[in-house]
Amino acid sequence: MRKLMIAVATVTGLALTAGCSKRNEAQDERQDLAQAQQEAQKDMAEIRQEAAEDRADIQREEQEEVAEAQQDVAEQRQDVAEADSALAAESGSLAAGSTVQGRVQSTLGNSLVLIVPGNANAELKLKTDDKTRVTENNRAVELDDFNEGTEVRASFVKDGDDMVARDVVILSPVMDK
Repeated sequence: MRKLMIAVATVTGLALTAGCSKRNEAQDERQDLAQAQQEAQKDMAEIRQEAAEDRADIQREEQEEVAEAQQDVAEQRQDVAEADSALAAESGSLAAGSTVQGRVQSTLGNSLVLIVPGNANAELKLKTDDKTRVTENNRAVELDDFNEGTEVRASFVKDGDDMVARDVVILSPVMDK
């Protein structure tokens, strides 16, 4: 009986040891899984951060390219306006059907008065009508949006005794104080 009890105790001990061993293995595997999940989350966070930085870099580069292109366009507009002003100065007067660049002296109702440099600072009075396009950065604006001193480029035609603006583009607005 004693031998039987010893045998039962031995088998029970072995079973407990085997169960503990399996429990330890399962616990180790759970820990390994949790660690792998943490590492995967960390890797994903790093990938997301890198992607966000890459997007920011691309947006910054695109903005720089757009700014450079806008600067080039502004310089070309300036060159055209200077050439137009020089041509007008050479001819001694502003020709109908031309384009000028100048600063707004005043706006009243449907009229616009410009000071045109390079032509003895000539004063040019333009009428506007329903065909006149007034824009800033390719966006329609109202004639009332102009402040004194705003730099504009205006294309106009002669209509009877009047000079009628067809396109008026704000080149550099005067900021309100």
